[in-house]
Amino acid sequence: MYGGYNKFYIFLYAYRILIGRFPELEPYMIYATLASDEYKDAEYSNIADQYAWFYKVADAVEDDLNEPINANMQKWEFFWLKLLTAEGKSEDEILRDAWFGKGRLYQLACADDFPTATPFASFPAGQSDTVTTSFSKLSFDVLNYLCVTYLSIRDAASLLTLNRSLRAALLPFIDTFAQKAIARRHPYWLPIVAPCLRGDEEQLRWEEMWAASEGVVPWALYARECAKSPGMRNRERIWGMAERFRDLVKEQGWIDGRTSV
Repeated sequence: MYGGYNKFYIFLYAYRILIGRFPELEPYMIYATLASDEYKDAEYSNIADQYAWFYKVADAVEDDLNEPINANMQKWEFFWLKLLTAEGKSEDEILRDAWFGKGRLYQLACADDFPTATPFASFPAGQSDTVTTSFSKLSFDVLNYLCVTYLSIRDAASLLTLNRSLRAALLPFIDTFAQKAIARRHPYWLPIVAPCLRGDEEQLRWEEMWAASEGVVPWALYARECAKSPGMRNRERIWGMAERFRDLVKEQGWIDGRTSV
């Protein structure tokens, strides 16, 4: 979002998330809140600038900036020069720092670009059954309950590598575990339908993505791709911003307490 001259521009994907989660928000409520002092005081993102300068996404506050090497170089330019030419780091490490670390370029990634994934071709066989764990002594019903209710996707996948008995019991259900974990812990990795223009665009694109597999989603692999995706990291950020924005609208008395997605 950026604005100026009594106008505010909101990315469509961000607006879909906001209205999809909180359909009770009307345009006049959004405008009044964006123009309020309460919103101006809220540090949602240092990318919120009326000129939307791309380099201001960088978290330079935490970096030890020295004086620019010449008088014509701005501190933000110097920040990027230091980050991209850091000594002792590989190219992959520098790029990761630029995207997900101090550079925070993920905030500029498209937040409705859902990653694709293909089913597991294979999975680590796990250690020999001579390696026993306390999990091996649990019934499948208990293991299923733990995976669905408490464990993260990564934790559930880690169980498959403990020994071959666990792998044989749980592997057929890994996508089920992942699907339920996404719904419980990462709902922002799923498409949202919003009551606005082009509000069903995400859902239509989602269905098109998985049409070749007749709607079958390899949830475990999809979760892994989402965890690496700059766009999904940005979507998570916007998802949280939407909830805090809705709280600001409520504090101003525009809406009462109602449920949300």
